[in-house]
Amino acid sequence: MGRHKSLGMKLVISFMGISMIPILLITMFSYYHILNIVNDNNKKLMKYNLSRTKTTLEISVESYQDILVQIYSDDDVVHLINKINRGEDLVVSKNHLRRILRAYLYAKDYIRDLSVITEDGTLVFYDSITGSITRSSWIPNLGIDQKQLYNKYIDENKMFVISTSEAKESLNERNFLFHLGHRIVDYNRRNENIGIIIMSVDEQMLHNICTGDGQDSVAYSFIVDQEGKLVSYKDKDLLGSAMINGEKDKKLQYRDFAIQQNIFDRDSVSIDYVHDDKLNWDIVNVSNQHEVLDEIKQQQGITFTIFSFSVAILIVIIAFLTRELTGSIKSVVRIMQSAEEGRRQERVEIDRKMPSEVKVIAHQYNTTMDRLLESVETEKRLDRQKKDAEITALEAQLNPHFLYNTLDTINWIAIGRKEFEISRAITALATILRYGIDNSNGIVTIREEYEWLKQYLFLQQTRLKDGFESTIEIPPELMELKVHKLLIQPFVENSFVHGFKNIERKPMLKIKMEMWKTDRLQIVIEDNGTGMPQSVAEQMNQGIFQETEDKNQIGLKNALYRIRLYYEEQAQIQVESQEHQYTRIYITLPVSSEGGRKTV
Repeated sequence: MGRHKSLGMKLVISFMGISMIPILLITMFSYYHILNIVNDNNKKLMKYNLSRTKTTLEISVESYQDILVQIYSDDDVVHLINKINRGEDLVVSKNHLRRILRAYLYAKDYIRDLSVITEDGTLVFYDSITGSITRSSWIPNLGIDQKQLYNKYIDENKMFVISTSEAKESLNERNFLFHLGHRIVDYNRRNENIGIIIMSVDEQMLHNICTGDGQDSVAYSFIVDQEGKLVSYKDKDLLGSAMINGEKDKKLQYRDFAIQQNIFDRDSVSIDYVHDDKLNWDIVNVSNQHEVLDEIKQQQGITFTIFSFSVAILIVIIAFLTRELTGSIKSVVRIMQSAEEGRRQERVEIDRKMPSEVKVIAHQYNTTMDRLLESVETEKRLDRQKKDAEITALEAQLNPHFLYNTLDTINWIAIGRKEFEISRAITALATILRYGIDNSNGIVTIREEYEWLKQYLFLQQTRLKDGFESTIEIPPELMELKVHKLLIQPFVENSFVHGFKNIERKPMLKIKMEMWKTDRLQIVIEDNGTGMPQSVAEQMNQGIFQETEDKNQIGLKNALYRIRLYYEEQAQIQVESQEHQYTRIYITLPVSSEGGRKTV
């Protein structure tokens, strides 16, 4: 009889063979499965951060590029450069050009220098760092003179970028600048090269974009140009230095660089990057995985500790705990499966009959799921903040006090000279600007939008000397509907800036609003301008915008994108156009009731 195993022992052995080994395998599988999920989520988060940084960078650089376009297409600038090239009134022409550059320099934060190089190598600039008209703060550090700089970029027919370098002439503080440039365009003589314009921008603008919310303990970003030189980085001493070569994989070299900085532990460094084709820059994100790895190790330790403890207890009291343990495990597994299927609100019910080991697992699972839901809510909140930041970037504004004071000064000058028509136009412009700048992301009534639109059309009538016709059809019952401010402004402005350009017939603009299907507001903006090919309009309706320098398409793209940000998929936008005939835009928005008032 002694050679036979007892029933209890057989039960223990059977339980060990049938239950504990599979549970051990499941635990190990779950650990590695969770590890893979965490790694995948971290990669997705890094790509999301990179995408957000890239979008913010492109929008910011485009806003500076817009100012550059204004300069190189400015008729006064072109006229003065032609005079300088001909040697006419050199001193007067240079001083006048310098005053124009100074005015543009203060149009946006972080612009530190504007330089014009003519075809004979003459340099005319306004530099806020040196405060000098003879000493440039950045050209001497490039290793080439202005004539070589002119020859290098004069044949470029698009914006060119010069990487970050230090401005050596600053006496009080260190300044690092990167540069955006373009050839000067004389539209009367398109094939002639007359000069280039270069805008120097403070690298701090790039640094602010890379740092984001400033959580350097979790992640940080830096920018590298096509030559492998640092364009933006927290350590200013490394800016402009080469950090990669073409012999090794880029990602490995970026990781080696991040490890050398000793900011994060070597084993916790995670790297990813994205290439910006417009700027030809790499945006590199460095993430700290230390906390994630520690939590996974702790979870692993807790899991195996609980498992070992459970085995010891179950061997001693297997007959008593088998049924309860089986039921408890099934309960936990069922809730885990429901979470995997998307029902993340369900939790394990902990009762007094559960073994303590299973209670710990259940409590840990419930806590983990609570944290996961909090993380999801945090991500949604960050996404909303991202949308607000993008909208704010699309609606970048001038300093309002400077703008109002300047317009008021011009208005009084006009009144003093009895130029009352000019005074009325300036007053209308001030009203328009005040309306647009004050809480530009706010909600207003259609009546307020209508009053702003009348002021805008009055200005256009003044500018074009009654050279166009316009009609606005808005039923009285729609006047108190709430909408986002300046909702249709980009489309109306697009008609004047692009649609009516170079047309021989009298320009006509029609704006109509009406209720559609009882709960939708339909807005129609139509002009008889230059229009666009039907194929391009169809692509826009599909959300496809080809890479182009056509500012008409770029303007429409940004306007449509803004409405998408406000209303997401609830907005419907349809573009109809026939080249040289018309453009008609249908905007359909949802109408909801809030506090007894209808809101779009």
